[in-house]
Amino acid sequence: MLQPSLPQDDTLDRQQQRNQAIAQQREDYQYSQTAGILLIKELPQSEMFSLKYLLERDAGLVSLIANTLASSIENVFDPFDKLEDYQEMFPLLPKPSVWETFRNDAVFARQRIAGANPMVIERVIDKLPDNFPVTDAIFQKIMLTKKTLAEAIAEGRIFLTNYQGLDGLKPGGYQYERDGQQVKVTKTIAAPLVLYCWKPTGYGDYRGNLAPIAIQINQQPDPIANPIYTPRDGRHWLMAKIFAQMADGNYHEAISHLGRTHLVLEPFVLATANELAPNHPLSVLLKPHFQFTLAINELAREQLISPGGYADDLLAGTLEASIGVIKAAIKEYLENFTEFAIPKELTRRGVGETDVDGSGENFLPDYPYRDDALLLWNAIKVYVSDYLNLYYTSSAKIIGDPELQNWAKKLISPEGGNVTGLVPNGQLTTLEQLVEIVTQLIFVSGPQHGAVNYPQYDYMAFVPNIPLATYGNPPSRDVEINEETILNILPPQKLAAKQLELMRTLSVFRANRLGYPDREFVDVRARGVLQKFQARLQEIEQEISVRNETRLEPYLFLLPSNVPNSLNI
Repeated sequence: MLQPSLPQDDTLDRQQQRNQAIAQQREDYQYSQTAGILLIKELPQSEMFSLKYLLERDAGLVSLIANTLASSIENVFDPFDKLEDYQEMFPLLPKPSVWETFRNDAVFARQRIAGANPMVIERVIDKLPDNFPVTDAIFQKIMLTKKTLAEAIAEGRIFLTNYQGLDGLKPGGYQYERDGQQVKVTKTIAAPLVLYCWKPTGYGDYRGNLAPIAIQINQQPDPIANPIYTPRDGRHWLMAKIFAQMADGNYHEAISHLGRTHLVLEPFVLATANELAPNHPLSVLLKPHFQFTLAINELAREQLISPGGYADDLLAGTLEASIGVIKAAIKEYLENFTEFAIPKELTRRGVGETDVDGSGENFLPDYPYRDDALLLWNAIKVYVSDYLNLYYTSSAKIIGDPELQNWAKKLISPEGGNVTGLVPNGQLTTLEQLVEIVTQLIFVSGPQHGAVNYPQYDYMAFVPNIPLATYGNPPSRDVEINEETILNILPPQKLAAKQLELMRTLSVFRANRLGYPDREFVDVRARGVLQKFQARLQEIEQEISVRNETRLEPYLFLLPSNVPNSLNI
């Protein structure tokens, strides 16, 4: 490999070689679309999974195959006979952490801050949404307090998850043959609002815990057709939590996972190949963090967002509707790219590091995802800054780098990703701008994807905890609910088995480790920068391990040793 260099610092002969290399890369990395989503036209050989990757992945899947063969669950579209039958889907596989505790309200609430999708919870700043009429009487009865809801909001202790993006989604369905007849079943769409309160005493990190207060299953309030359920509502409350979890699962898969990690990275991988020479310092830095990303996204196109694929079969909406949600999530992210940097994103939801009360205590004191993610964000930012400072010694170097400027222009252009929120006024002019962009790319490819991918088995393989679709309408409040009612709402046996299969496949192994690329940097100065980053990651490993000793449950998904170096599964 050549020594990294900026194009303006090279000789004319070397610049010509760079331009030839870029021209060849443009031939190999052509832009295309699938269902309106930007994806590479044809995967180059160099981007395909390595033999080592395939062997390790397949070795991990052996346990899934063995488990399927050992399972006594019939592969049919019938509902299970009892909730415990879902537990029998794991004769050989590890039992997911929630398989016996999913009914527990504290377990339900904790998934908003340390589960598979810790990306939705927000602090209520002024008042509840007008379409969520939780009364003081409800709040006081559930929280056993004389405080009003307005007082609790003013104290910063009220939180909300709102799945309004799923409102009006066209429901999907499935069909199968029984006794020679075709049976068609339509899934159920829900777009819940869920209210929580931080209880500052009790347990959970020794500071308190998040408690659920109320659930409204759909957006339009109605005391009869769409009532508000609370923990005092028995099985109706369990039913309401199932619909809330289903909505969270759809938000997770379509938005937090596929849309805002996998697919928002695609234009950056393509622009890097199309506009930067192989020895451009930025290309050298990013390449290890883009390893296998195009390959796994190609697999997503073939197996996830294709007719008859996992999204079509498992998610609540039709395939077209689910793709619409994914596209909207990508568009919002790319149009507001810098606003989705994790420190800003947390602050926007009112749960950031600086969202503190008068005594300096965070309004949401126990938020493992936030606290560990910010450690990694800050470490990555220092690493990126140290590295780029080796080559960009002035703003003039940024402005005078034609490859870098073409990279930014390509990303912003409609055909190159439409990342209109990349830089203010469409101009990349400072090192600080570039550091922020690259920090975000590396964070998304490693920690962010790790945080939403690897918890999937623990929280989503056991289907009653987070079903990816529901199969019956919520019964009226005055209708008695029994276990059969719940089972008819949950996925039938065949689709539950397919959800387990997907969750195991997506979390079965890690192909690499954050901060440890397969190849050393050619530039000895960059090696020193990487070693400094590795040392900081080891310190963070210890910091998180200490935190986990006092957490209600250890949060392991952002331990640096558990975070991949690239988005690759």
